[in-house]
Amino acid sequence: MAEFHSITIERQYASGGSEIGKFVGEMLGIPCHDHDILEKAAGNCDVPKDMVQYAEETSTNILLFGLSMLKPGRDELPVSERIFAEETKIITELVRNEKSVIVGRCAGYILKNLVRSLNVYIYADYEKRFDRAITVYGIPDDKADDVIKKFDKKRSDFYHANTKRKWSDKGCYHLCLNSGLLGTKACAEIIADVYRASREK
Repeated sequence: MAEFHSITIERQYASGGSEIGKFVGEMLGIPCHDHDILEKAAGNCDVPKDMVQYAEETSTNILLFGLSMLKPGRDELPVSERIFAEETKIITELVRNEKSVIVGRCAGYILKNLVRSLNVYIYADYEKRFDRAITVYGIPDDKADDVIKKFDKKRSDFYHANTKRKWSDKGCYHLCLNSGLLGTKACAEIIADVYRASREK
C-alpha cells in the first residue's frame, strides 16, 4: 500500500464527519482542520466577521454560498472565488508543513497533485442524519428535513463547482464509510488504521 501523507474527509450533512475528523486527529496525534480554514480564508479576504460567525454557528459552508451577494472590487474575482483560492493556498501550506486531517473544503481535490492523501467520504442513512440534526445540532424537528436537503445540495454544488466532479461519486474516494451503521468512533478507528498501515515499512 502506498504511503499516505494526510487525510481528507468529505461528508453528508449530519453524518458526523467533523466529529470523525477530530477523533482521527486525536488518534494519530496530528492536527485536524475544519472551520478554521474557512475563517482564516475569509479574514484574509476581508470578509465581514459576522458572516464567518454565522457560518461557524451553523456548522456549514453557507458562507461560501452567500458571498455571491457581495460585489467584487474592480478587476477582482468574485468574492466566492477569492475565498476558495485563499482556502486552496491555506490547505497547501498546511500540508507542506505537517501531516493533517482536513474536513471538507474539496481538500482531496486540492491536494491531488501535491501529496498522496487518504480521501474519505462519510455518509449515513437519512433517519440517522435526521436524528443527529435534531439531537446534536439542535435543529427543530419540523425544520430538519429542509436543512438536511438544503445543505447536502449546497455541499454537492460547491464540490462540483470547484472540482467538476460529483460529490457523492464513490470513485473519488479511497474509503466510503456509513457512520450511521458503524458509529463515529469506529469510522475514525478504521481511517486511522488504514493510515497507519500505509506508513508501516
